[in-house]
Amino acid sequence: MKILVIEDNYEFSQMLSVFLREAGFETDTALSGKEGAKSALYFLPDLILLDYHLGDMTGYDVALALKCAHKTAAIPFLVLSSLGADPLLISGFKKIPSCRGTLVKTLPLAEILQAVTAVLPLQSGGPES
Repeated sequence: MKILVIEDNYEFSQMLSVFLREAGFETDTALSGKEGAKSALYFLPDLILLDYHLGDMTGYDVALALKCAHKTAAIPFLVLSSLGADPLLISGFKKIPSCRGTLVKTLPLAEILQAVTAVLPLQSGGPES
């Protein structure tokens, strides 16, 4: 299964990507909102991990762009941000049907993986499919 990490912090995005690959997922990364929206169109991931503060735009803007494109409208995403516990951020993203939750990026990687596997059930035979 494929996961796109849209995160402007290079070190964090690489660490998360390597961790997810070691867990059996195929990953791609994007360091800006614009790059992330484009990457989603060609990579067509099974899940997107989306930061909120991306420098060029917000994660909410990216989520709306993905929602408006036919190829990416149904791709589920998790918001992974330092603001992941903010009630306003949570309520705003609840309005987007493909949002599967918000997480604080300081969570242990094992907890992030738990959230990912909760969104991507082993319906296709596991992460390697």
